[in-house]
Amino acid sequence: MHINYLVKPGWKNFILSVLIWYVGIVLYSRIGLSKASFSESIIFYTKYTWPNFLLCYAIVIWLIPKFLLKEKYGLLIILNTVLLAVYIYTRYLNTTLINSDSYSFYLSNSVLYNQTTIEIISAEFFRGLQFVFISYTYRFIFDWIIIERIKRRLENEKLKAELALLRYQLNPHFLFNTINDIYYLAIIKSEKTAEALLKLSDLLRYVLHEKDDWVPLEREINHLKKFVELHHFRFPDDVTKINIENEKALSVFKIPPLLLITFIENAFKHGQPGTNENPILINISFEDKILVYRVENTVGNKISKDESSGIGRPNFEKRLNLLYPGQHEISFEENGKRFIAKLKLQLS
Repeated sequence: MHINYLVKPGWKNFILSVLIWYVGIVLYSRIGLSKASFSESIIFYTKYTWPNFLLCYAIVIWLIPKFLLKEKYGLLIILNTVLLAVYIYTRYLNTTLINSDSYSFYLSNSVLYNQTTIEIISAEFFRGLQFVFISYTYRFIFDWIIIERIKRRLENEKLKAELALLRYQLNPHFLFNTINDIYYLAIIKSEKTAEALLKLSDLLRYVLHEKDDWVPLEREINHLKKFVELHHFRFPDDVTKINIENEKALSVFKIPPLLLITFIENAFKHGQPGTNENPILINISFEDKILVYRVENTVGNKISKDESSGIGRPNFEKRLNLLYPGQHEISFEENGKRFIAKLKLQLS
């Protein structure tokens, strides 16, 4: 059931409102405020309280959206007064029609007392005020719920749009760096050019055709391994070591695609080539449900900056803030000649 039906004019809203009204009658009679039986309560309130229902319905469906929400306060006060006057008159006619002695009662000395017109108007006026208060409270509660639902939906749509934008920015950054590598192989007429293009096509299939918001961690790690293999076509002597602890966990958890590539891209692009003594180290481990991802390389500036430089890390941090708010820790530090990028990520 769409919650708007509870405050939006129409036959569905009217039926729901009647049902809610009768639920209120049942609850009122069952909690002991009425001594009558269930069937007697339904008959009694159906006869006597339909003006109360119409007053509430008019305020909730017509008065509040047409005048209060449009800030027509003068008309709102006037129409509230008119509705109350109509309510009092309708209540009086309906009550006396059902029972002409409704406004009469016996005093303690057994003398029949007939309420005066002022007393009748006062009693019905204060009864009407109760239902005016109930009407405004009911409408404000559902308006608040609807607004909160809209806000959450807009926030989710904004989040998806921001994440999509960041992925679109990330892909050209990745392509630019990789095509540079293959371009170099082509210049030196390397026999590995064709194989490198094949590797690139595998990577592009993941980058461009991966439509899921979350992928198995194992698939993301395989993407990182293929990226490292492609890099070694250009720099075969660049020593890179990948260490994965508890590989069984890779098939258990999921992660947003292309989230982990940035550390390795930056290590290849801005660090010194890895050697046997000082290799580029990629370590992936798990602490309970926390992914610990660490990339370490020798400090340097192997490739000069270009227009794409600097895009990867800011996008990486923005995606983390959007996807894992309060559930990640990221650090960058230089330890002597070594640069260490570290991420701790709470997995679900």
